[in-house]
Amino acid sequence: MKPRNLTPMILAAGHATRLRPLTGEMAKAVVPFLNRPLLDHTLDWLARAGFRRAVINLHHAGESIARRYGRSALGLAIDYSWETELLGTAGGPRKALDLLEDRVLLINGDVVGLMSIGALVRHHEANSALATLALHRGDAAAGYPRVTAAAGGELLAFPGDEAGPAPADAVRGVFTGLHVIERSVLEQLPSGCAAGMVDVVYRQMLAGGHSLHAVAVPGSWYEVGDPARYIDNQLTSLRLGDVPLGLQKYQRVSAGGYRSIHSHLENVRLVPPYLAGAGVRLRHGARLRSVVLGDRTRVGAASSLERVVTWRDAWIGPNCRLRNVVVMADVHVPSGTEAANVVFTAAGKVPFAAPTRAAS
Repeated sequence: MKPRNLTPMILAAGHATRLRPLTGEMAKAVVPFLNRPLLDHTLDWLARAGFRRAVINLHHAGESIARRYGRSALGLAIDYSWETELLGTAGGPRKALDLLEDRVLLINGDVVGLMSIGALVRHHEANSALATLALHRGDAAAGYPRVTAAAGGELLAFPGDEAGPAPADAVRGVFTGLHVIERSVLEQLPSGCAAGMVDVVYRQMLAGGHSLHAVAVPGSWYEVGDPARYIDNQLTSLRLGDVPLGLQKYQRVSAGGYRSIHSHLENVRLVPPYLAGAGVRLRHGARLRSVVLGDRTRVGAASSLERVVTWRDAWIGPNCRLRNVVVMADVHVPSGTEAANVVFTAAGKVPFAAPTRAAS
């Protein structure tokens, strides 16, 4: 059941500069993750948690979201809050106050999170907190700075804060971008001003001794802030099988291996984790390991792909050697291409930093 007087708001207005060029012409929230837009996963998660309505703020390429979802999708009614100028993670919710209830569940738009909303809200209510941040402590948190909280949940320090020694039983975890905040906190912000939630609101609350909590919440969490993590986290989620919407309408062929019944994978070597969408065609002798293939992707004979994500209608010619690569929609990779750590766009190749860790 949906917690009472709680409105989910998805923060989807940002430019997502770290994820470029994937977000050059679309909002980060509609970038494909397991062949479904990121926002599909979030809306489905909210609907299964009992919500029937969500608010989404829009700015960069906002029409790509509004056009896809309209006024309802995946069992939820949707209201939009358009920002002519980017207002930040605190200013955006402040602008949308008329659409929000007494309490707000804020969710980052570049995250696939299937964490327990109930556990977060129960802690928030039991401690009469003004805001409660959900922390993740699993493998997906590797490489991120950690928030420190007392065993009882009181937030002690944000990353970079100069604080005294933490208690031996302190809890440390990455802030997931999922948090519950009381409407009264947002009402104290000036209308129309750009502000960040952590750097402005939460740090001031922490300095003032207000009731600010952070708690480790069970469930999976994937942040896709840059192309390397975008590839890595899709492969990890396939290996674990923990993103149910992304696996709908696919056959499970092996542990971590999923295919559409309308894909053509004969006479190829395909090593999990993998996901092959409808209409995918792999030619004789192709060798693929750790791939997510969008609908109608074609891979030529004798090509070798490892840690590759393709969008719909991608075409990879014969005898290619690709590793740590994203191929965007309708893009053709010429025969004989060898590439690593790049995104293939309609305008050409865009390099990105190599991943620091790899999914198995």
